[in-house]
Amino acid sequence: MTLLIVASLAYPNNPSVPLLLVHSLFLFLLFLLGMVFFYDKQQLKKQLRQKRHLTAMRLMLRRNIPAIHTVDYSCEAVIILDNSGVIIESNAQSSLLLSLGESCLTGQPISKFIGILHNYDPTHSPQNGEFKWETPEKIVKYIKFRRRPLLDDDIPSGMLLTLFDISELKRSLETNVEVAKFAIINEISAGLAHEIRNPLTTIKGFMQLITPEQWPESFRPYQQIILDEIQCIDKVLSKFVMSTSPSAPQMQQLNLIETIEATLQLIKPFELRQDITLNLDFPSSSVYVMGDHEQLLQALLSLLNNAIEASPKGGNVIIRLTEYESHARISVIDDGPGIPKSLHQRVLDPFFTTQEDGTGLGLTIAQQIILAHHGKLHFSESIPPGGTEAMIDLPSLSKFTNSLSA
Repeated sequence: MTLLIVASLAYPNNPSVPLLLVHSLFLFLLFLLGMVFFYDKQQLKKQLRQKRHLTAMRLMLRRNIPAIHTVDYSCEAVIILDNSGVIIESNAQSSLLLSLGESCLTGQPISKFIGILHNYDPTHSPQNGEFKWETPEKIVKYIKFRRRPLLDDDIPSGMLLTLFDISELKRSLETNVEVAKFAIINEISAGLAHEIRNPLTTIKGFMQLITPEQWPESFRPYQQIILDEIQCIDKVLSKFVMSTSPSAPQMQQLNLIETIEATLQLIKPFELRQDITLNLDFPSSSVYVMGDHEQLLQALLSLLNNAIEASPKGGNVIIRLTEYESHARISVIDDGPGIPKSLHQRVLDPFFTTQEDGTGLGLTIAQQIILAHHGKLHFSESIPPGGTEAMIDLPSLSKFTNSLSA
């Protein structure tokens, strides 16, 4: 009112100025009150989190748990949750394991941020569990967690989570399973070749015993045809055994861009016949790995054949090469119907195929080749709105060299 009176005296001939000044002051006061309210709300939230933090820490000390050593100096990744499942404390090892800053963890709900302990209940949560974590650098880790409830007179007031990196153990188990599969394939292929060659040898021997003069004249030209076909079957069997039991790769420095381009030349007729467009996404500089050119060519051909067959007429297949710090990745992406979730775990199984005329060995042999190169063949879970992404991860040249020298 005072401002209105003073403004009216100062501007007697312009009555709108006092009203404008009062209106501006009113808006400013509203803005100021809003800022104060927002600040108080944030402070209250912070105080509540600190209170929960202190409660959990007091409980840990009361239960004679070495809290300082556990959280700050432990070689294990440790996360403390409050009673609502929100992260209130984490040590440096947890940030290192998840490749995230400590500030990114604090204040986040564990179920939404890391994707574990859904329907959080400290009294009924599982004691142990596993989850898959992809770092910002696109490195996939398998992490096991163990939880320990924090109780105050049997009332849950928080939880202590310990995380363990089991990626190497998981990969080692997967490799052992794959090696066992390939051992079965090798045994079956060798046995099959042996069982087929035995009667072939008998047939060939008797055919050679019969002289041309013992054949009716009209049948004599067929004797050599039969012998040639027997020789052809024997060669096919030899190739089959060699493909299911590839020799050790002859490692040398390879430019992956050149290897992929060589594969594209071989796949060109199939690509044109299926009316498929191949799109290349390569880095500006060359990507080098240690590998066997011919064997990697065979593995890539299997992936490209599958991608082209899965894509509709006039479809697109993307071949992408990406270089990370620890590995190089070749991705083959099609726009077909994709792999059903129920079949994700079976695509690399020997003799498993969804094609009527397929053998089910193409991807299995490709997997065997990639494992021999200390790499990994795997598939993405989904490519919206459909399609499949097959990925070959090969150790970077520096990492491969370091592992050999070690």
